[in-house]
Amino acid sequence: MRLLFVCSGNICRSAMAVEYARHRFAAAGLEEVVSDSAGTLGIEGERASREAGQVLREAGLDLSLHRSKGLEGADPCGADLVIGMERSHLDEVGRRCGAGAPRRLLLRAFESGPDPREGAPELDDPIGGPIEEYRECFATIRICVDHIADHLRNRT
Repeated sequence: MRLLFVCSGNICRSAMAVEYARHRFAAAGLEEVVSDSAGTLGIEGERASREAGQVLREAGLDLSLHRSKGLEGADPCGADLVIGMERSHLDEVGRRCGAGAPRRLLLRAFESGPDPREGAPELDDPIGGPIEEYRECFATIRICVDHIADHLRNRT
């Protein structure tokens, strides 16, 4: 299964989400899940934001090798599931992929458990904010990715 996390720049939210997901999915024995991330703005080759890197280091994870990429470099139409941070991210994947668009859900659809819920809120972008906003963002990402792992494990 191929899962793609999408945000705007691929330097904060989706970068943190994919790094945590790789760690979490491996711990859950979900070796068949291949996770990637991308941004709708098409920013290529940038490092994750300093604050995102710091927050992940605090959690024992490493974003130092992350480099941003746009949707062109991530083949969103080939994903089985796209997890967006905002509705606009999901809409952009839908526009690019047309009738062959993969299943698309907001990250926070998994905030309450492994069964995605309708009407989920978007995950605010912490870019430019204080480190505490990044910590809060990552706390939400962790909860949601933990539930995504449960969702994927229940599917197999």
